[in-house]
Amino acid sequence: MRIAIKLGGSILEDAAIRGRLLRQVAELTSGGHEILLIHGGGKSLNRRLGQLGMESRFIEGLRVTDAATLEVAVMVLAGEVNKRVVAEMNALGVGALGLCGADAAAVRCEPVEGTPGFPAGIGFVGRATGVNAPLFDLLLGAGYVPVLSSIGFGAGAGLYNINADQMASACAAGTGCRRLVYLTDVAGVKDERGEVIPRLTRDDILDLRRRGVLSGGMLPKTSSCLDALEAGVAGVYILPGDSPGILTRFAGGTLTEGTEIYGNA
Repeated sequence: MRIAIKLGGSILEDAAIRGRLLRQVAELTSGGHEILLIHGGGKSLNRRLGQLGMESRFIEGLRVTDAATLEVAVMVLAGEVNKRVVAEMNALGVGALGLCGADAAAVRCEPVEGTPGFPAGIGFVGRATGVNAPLFDLLLGAGYVPVLSSIGFGAGAGLYNINADQMASACAAGTGCRRLVYLTDVAGVKDERGEVIPRLTRDDILDLRRRGVLSGGMLPKTSSCLDALEAGVAGVYILPGDSPGILTRFAGGTLTEGTEIYGNA
């Protein structure tokens, strides 16, 4: 099965958790699955911006990215974070290859500034609009694991910061993945009582949003889930990355945690 897996939150910062997850990715690969890894790195970026005396600002869960912030984002996401994951995957015997959207025009994007539905003043933030599917088919078919940072390629050789959840959704759909897994530092989608909801449909998500149950980063994350479903991905999962054996149990069909989001019956 071809599976897109997005790594995010504190699991990228915690070497022990990250190591456990990457070992499970290696096991899935050796078991015949084709794995595409997409990562964020917001915590690493926040830390680097703070070290440089720069403020981290967000609007509706999206990072405000001016020109100076974009330079740091490229350095951290496409450099520091990406190469760390690639090196650790290769140390496990997996042929991992690090990419950003500009590499072989892997992921093209358009700026969201001025686009209906997106906040004004967001800066160099893009939305993925096209994926170089033949490139990923070539890499996955040869047994490589592409590791993709959330930097997209826009018009005029421009680079844009893309919400990593949206990047994962576009890549999953654009490469024909059957499943999209978000590994996060939250237990799943929660209801009004703070309890994780095991299964949700598209209409359930829209209802939670209308009632204000979902907020912050869960807004763009669930929007990305719905985008993936509408583009043909069969199932999307939001899973706690720190749960031991989470990917192994996902592949084996024995999950007891997280939230599965699927199309309406």
